[in-house]
Amino acid sequence: MIATIPQTEINDFAVKIGYSPQELLRQSLIAFVWNNLQNVKTEIFHIQKQYKIDTPLDFEKLYEQGTVEEKDTWKDYQRFDHLFYKQEILETFLRQLA
Repeated sequence: MIATIPQTEINDFAVKIGYSPQELLRQSLIAFVWNNLQNVKTEIFHIQKQYKIDTPLDFEKLYEQGTVEEKDTWKDYQRFDHLFYKQEILETFLRQLA
């Protein structure tokens, strides 16, 4: 279980390390989003390498060409497509924080 830290303790900590509470939150969000983005990019890379593709559109082309069977790979395709969507969301939010 994660402990709840009172806002006053967070404020005190921020001041002790030379940040405003708002800047501490912003920097924390940047680190959190960046870490998640790296995890997503790693998963994307593994699927790209496995199927020798770059985008979800490339995956669809594999189906059209009959290179892979949909029944054997549809979960990977859905995951790949979702990861691209998640990557876009994380990158957009990261740009807003910068």
